[in-house]
Amino acid sequence: MPERDEIHQQLRKITESEIFSRSGINVNLLLLLVKATLDKEKLKEAAIGTELFGKSYDPVKNDTKVRVYVHNLRKKLAAYYETEGKKDPIIFEIEKGQYWITFAERVRVKNHRKRNRRGIWIGITVLLITGLLAFLQTMQTTNFFWKPYSNSKFPTTVLIGDHFTIDGSIMTGGNGVFRDFNINSPSDFSDYIFAHPEKAGTMSPNQYPYITKMGPYCTKTITNFMVSEEIDFNLMLNSEWDKSMIGHENLVYIGQFKTMGFLKNVFFGKNPNFNISGSRIQYTNTKTGKRTEYISQPGDEIIDYTIVSQITGPEGNTISFFLSDNDIGVIRLVDYFTNHDSLQFFSEKYPVGNSGFTALFSVSGWERTGFKQKLILIEPKK
Repeated sequence: MPERDEIHQQLRKITESEIFSRSGINVNLLLLLVKATLDKEKLKEAAIGTELFGKSYDPVKNDTKVRVYVHNLRKKLAAYYETEGKKDPIIFEIEKGQYWITFAERVRVKNHRKRNRRGIWIGITVLLITGLLAFLQTMQTTNFFWKPYSNSKFPTTVLIGDHFTIDGSIMTGGNGVFRDFNINSPSDFSDYIFAHPEKAGTMSPNQYPYITKMGPYCTKTITNFMVSEEIDFNLMLNSEWDKSMIGHENLVYIGQFKTMGFLKNVFFGKNPNFNISGSRIQYTNTKTGKRTEYISQPGDEIIDYTIVSQITGPEGNTISFFLSDNDIGVIRLVDYFTNHDSLQFFSEKYPVGNSGFTALFSVSGWERTGFKQKLILIEPKK
């Protein structure tokens, strides 16, 4: 390991570089991690968040925020060593999932002919191995839908739509737990109380949200797929997600229309020709102006109209939606879009390019279990 003074010299060079000079948050985070590493102090996410963001940091609401910034810092360090720091004697690295710095000394090749020849052969071998690994990597199924999540500069978070619940007066006159479809998160609740101060003290957030059948089913399906595709991801409930992260990570939302919360604004901003109200989906054809309604049908045989959409977020990040009124729609379509054969068939029959799309399906089944789906319409994004 390099000497402490050498590490500090390298740290100063990095923080004064062009890549880091305009990024105060990354500089502060790097200084914090270097100090903790040298002092052999193991930092927790909450401690890092409080140090960087002060009192505004909430370890419950912002539990992915630190990971996102560490991910971005790792990318910036890699970019620095590919450009300004490509000849620096000491390399700073942050391993995935860790909150400390690894300090490595750059290996210098001496100018001896035999060693040069040996170095050439080693270089050729490394290139061949690298090429082989790259070839094997391309052999893995990285399809059109999930490709934006592989090797992205953004981390990925999978959000499971959950129902935010409230303690307060219920219809029978006593106190209990209830659900208001217009209040889907702690911030929504705070906004409601601010707009209706007379309700303060009569209701409070319940600490236990609930999820429907699709939650555990889709969590298992998406986890198995992400692991098989070697896509790193975080998993959390939508009501706990911090909307300030909308431009800092790739997202996959899985859930019912009524549990989307803030993400409704994101979806409709990119899909103005769709309107969703309860179990009713309205679609307006932008060319003809014709409006069509699709209403999910409950009963023994359920028809659940389901939307699958992939759009570009505000900072070039990728956001995907699996949306339905009942459980069977998202369960069926998450299963479909994590199946390699299904994805290959879909991409060949409906080539949508690299800019995303929005598709409407009907999913039918019995007893909240989907058995088949049919594509109703698909719109490629421009």
